[in-house]
Amino acid sequence: MYFILIGLTCLPHLFFAQNNTSYDNQIINLLDKTNASPISIDFQNDLEVNNSGGHLQGVQYYNYGQSDYYVLSGSSNSHSYFSVLKAAEKNRVISVNKILDKPFKHAGGFQIYKNLMAIGIEDNDTKDKSKVIIYALGNIEKEIPEPLMIIERSGPIKRATAGCVAITQIEDYVLVVVGDWDTKNLDFYRIEKKKLGKYGEAFELIFSTETKNMDTSKWVDNSWLSYQNLNFIKDSSGNLYLAGMTSNSKKNILDLFKVQTDDLNEFELIKVYSKKLALDKYSNFRWGSGVYLSNDHGIQIISSGSHIQKEFGIYKYQ
Repeated sequence: MYFILIGLTCLPHLFFAQNNTSYDNQIINLLDKTNASPISIDFQNDLEVNNSGGHLQGVQYYNYGQSDYYVLSGSSNSHSYFSVLKAAEKNRVISVNKILDKPFKHAGGFQIYKNLMAIGIEDNDTKDKSKVIIYALGNIEKEIPEPLMIIERSGPIKRATAGCVAITQIEDYVLVVVGDWDTKNLDFYRIEKKKLGKYGEAFELIFSTETKNMDTSKWVDNSWLSYQNLNFIKDSSGNLYLAGMTSNSKKNILDLFKVQTDDLNEFELIKVYSKKLALDKYSNFRWGSGVYLSNDHGIQIISSGSHIQKEFGIYKYQ
């Protein structure tokens, strides 16, 4: 099955190891300063969107040149898609892009790291197969690129899904983590950056963990939630974190986990922080959420409602 742990190899030149519990507080301090209530950035939409049988699932910020964009992932009863929004004098939806037809009609939580976008597409009916699609973005206002690489997943029901995906680069390697149905398991994949998009190359599954069996003795609390979005964050010291975002009936929730690894072969997550943020019918982490470091090194948390309407908003906690 796709989730069997692959034989490990040694990466002696990586110096990413962080094997202590004394944390750089940069990210936590920035999250502490983040307002718990969002501001709304209003957008207009004149394009056709299939809002039947699906909903939005993730939102990410993307900058190209002097322009700012937001990308939304979504599902429907016929296909998966992502939409590109341009923040300008007139904030508007500039494209709605079909990814795959049914049965791969559910696009999950995703991440954009620099120009790399990783997004999971699953068959949310049979729940036994999914694809993680990697794109190299450029000027997305003029051209939507073809997929750079695809990670194929199949296996037992719910275990083979790809409900949320995060991506980052560590030294010469691109690292992807995939959460399955309700994020009960995590699968870590890696590839050398120079091999991205090369014929015959593929992401290697290097580590899997069942979240209910993780050691929580060092955690600030012992809860692992049904995260709808996962995003990697790196601080100025090179420490790597994984943010999990979801909601309950009262609040949006962002949980922060320190990622510890000696050589990108095995991983330990330590929960170091949790923040509750305002939730309403428009800003809900179960529909769309994302977190990123802005150019001025501030933390930006963003969210959306359930669907793209003629008039709708992106909600920013800053």
